[in-house]
Parts: sequence; C-alpha cells; structure tokens
Amino acid sequence: MYFEPPPDPSPAEVRERVREQWHDRAQRSLGVDTTGLPSGVVDAIATQIRAAVTQRAGTNGHCYGMVLSAQAYFEDPESIPVDEEIASEIAGPTVPFESPDAPVYEEIVRRQADQFLRFRPWLARRAILRPEWLDQTAVIDDVRSVVEATGSASVVLFGDSLLAHQVLVHRVERRDGGVELGLYDPNRSAGGHRRNPPTIRFDREEDRLRMRPYDDFTGLLYTRYDQIEQASDRARAGPLDHLAVDADRLRDELLPVAQVAVDSTDVALSVIEPSGDRSRRIRGRFDDRSRGSAPRLRTCYGADSGSYRIRLLATADTTYELRTVVAGADRTRLEAIRSGAMDAGGVREYALTVGAPTETAVQRVDLGRKSGSNGRLTSPLVAAGVGAVAGAAIGGGAVALGRRGGGNSEKSLNERDR
Repeated sequence: MYFEPPPDPSPAEVRERVREQWHDRAQRSLGVDTTGLPSGVVDAIATQIRAAVTQRAGTNGHCYGMVLSAQAYFEDPESIPVDEEIASEIAGPTVPFESPDAPVYEEIVRRQADQFLRFRPWLARRAILRPEWLDQTAVIDDVRSVVEATGSASVVLFGDSLLAHQVLVHRVERRDGGVELGLYDPNRSAGGHRRNPPTIRFDREEDRLRMRPYDDFTGLLYTRYDQIEQASDRARAGPLDHLAVDADRLRDELLPVAQVAVDSTDVALSVIEPSGDRSRRIRGRFDDRSRGSAPRLRTCYGADSGSYRIRLLATADTTYELRTVVAGADRTRLEAIRSGAMDAGGVREYALTVGAPTETAVQRVDLGRKSGSNGRLTSPLVAAGVGAVAGAAIGGGAVALGRRGGGNSEKSLNERDR
C-alpha cells in the first residue's frame, strides 16, 4: 500500500517533546522554562501540535514536505531515492509505480510532519495570527541571503483566512523599487511553471515592503533558521528577527492559553471570543481532518479575559465529551470535562469564563430558557447559519484532568448533559 497512515505520535510523546526538547530554544528566545510550565499549558500546546501532525501531515497536498524534498534533491541530486538524475524527472511521489515501496512519498510525509514539532517554526507561525507584527523587509532580506548562498529558500505564504501554503523561492530581484520572487509552487503543474512561471511581487511603501496578493495569500514567513544561520553571520537566528515586537510582548501574547476540544466527529464546534470574533485555526488548502485519532479543537493563545461562547451542533445522533483547559505561565486555572448526548440537529451551548483562577469556569447555557428553542435548530436558515459558523472539523488530542496549581478541577465531576 502506497499511502500509509500519517504520523500519529501519542499525546505523551508530544508533551515530552514540548517540555524537554523545546527547553533550550524557548529559554533563549522568550526566557521561558518549558520544563517548569504548568501541565495545562504543555497539554494544550501538545494537543494543538499533535492535531497538526496527524491532519496536516495526512493531507492530499503535503506542500511543505514536497517543497523541502524538492529543495533537498535540487541541492544534492545524489540524495534522490529513486532512479532519476534530477527532481523534475520524478513522475510522481509514489514512484516506482510497479513497486510497493514509495521512498519519495515517505520522505515527503516525514518532512511534512517534522515542521510542526520544532519550536522556532511553531513560534514563528504565531505571526500568521498577528500579521501586523511581521517585518516583511527583514524576512525578504534573509530570503535573499539564503537564495544567494544556496540557490533556494522554502517559505510560508499566508492570508487573512489563515490559509497557509509552502513554496520554494529560487530567485530574488529588485523590480521598480520593490522586490520580485521567482517560485516553485507545488500546487501548480510542471507545464504551468513553464508556461507562466509563478512570481510574487512586493511593493515598497516608505521603508517597508508590502506583498501583492498571490492567490489567497498576502504575507510571507521564512522559518528555516538553520539556513539563515548558514548564510549570515548570525549564530542564533530566530522568529524575533522578523518581528516588530520584543520577547516580552510575544510571551504575553502566548499566555494564557484557552483550549476547547470535542471528541465526536458528528459535532460541529464553534467558539466566539469575548471580542465577538470567531476563533479560527491556521490551515492548509488540502488538510485532511478525517486523519488521526483527534477531536475537534479551538485554541486561543493569549486568551483575553471575558466570556467565550462555545456552541455544539450535532450533525447526527451522537454522544460527546467537551474538554476545556485554561492555563497561564504560573498555574492551570481550569481543566474540565462535560459529556452528553444529542440528536441530529441538536444544539448545546456552554459559557467559558476566563479570568482570575477562582473566576475561571465553564458551564452549560440553558438554550430553552434563552431562546425557547429547547436546544434544537428547527429552522433550516438558522441551522445553516450555525453550521457556517461552526466550520470544518478540527483536530486535537486529549486534555488531562485534575487539580494543579490551585486552579478549578472537574476531575470528580463528569457532568452528563442530556
């Protein structure tokens, strides 16, 4: 079988990596000792990362893995694991077609998953949620240095919809006061590259560069800090080199973290933040959210104090477990579980209050008293609206329960909602 299941590390393995293997870089970048973080913080980060590994590494696109594999084969053709002299002659990721082995595909999947487990790329992707922080000029300067030194640089494109995509830059030129990048885009065919080579343009506005839209993308990240270090005189390149905020501001925007997860694939989940905005997730165009043993998930880094509205919509008769965790740098404020059963079309709503440890709590909202709906969507128009807000299935991992650091605990209360 060519297409094996995607990487599926256990929650314990990912938690161990966050706590132990991220320690040195987190300490240098943010002054954060990951070995001393409350378990709720580590659990939430590990849950979000594991979802990305199992679902974004189990996609139809594999753009990150394809780009890094293409880059490796370009730099060292002898590393191509099949009988071809150059990467462009590889007919498909599952060659040789007559064999059950697919070494190119396996390398693509491995590289696709690996990106999510590294601290510096994980931290850098927070800029997708705060694009105003990004110093695009500093990013392009490093991309240019790496392309001049090695011939190519793998970069992340993103947009307002939180859609992200990986491409390979092989040319950086000054054009009309701005900058033009020549690309390899794995979403485009070889013929398309020959007929209309893809490019990205940046215009200069005062002393900054602004990216022209490329498909759905309006910003560019570069997270290969190992390549930056090799191409420059900086011994410790990192995400802060490309941001207009300092370590204190970045750290404050990461914590506390609030996370909501639902284990049923027959439940659509939406979370409305205190600002009224819908909580969203960085995603890939070809994410396969059916992959991996992961529930639906929303994670809010730097969670604001206030009330979060959690809404569940049953797309079929189902039972569910709703898990919530709120944790800051010093303690886990809340770890709770609520369980219940819903008929198809049923709606459940919960209110998550984020505040001081003694104020942080989650409780069910009585929809019958609130709207007279008795917890069911009877109007097709209303149902469609909630479905649109709920969005696509989101993945995550388990959240441990128990009292830690003086926060509220629901370990002894497994509330059953019907």
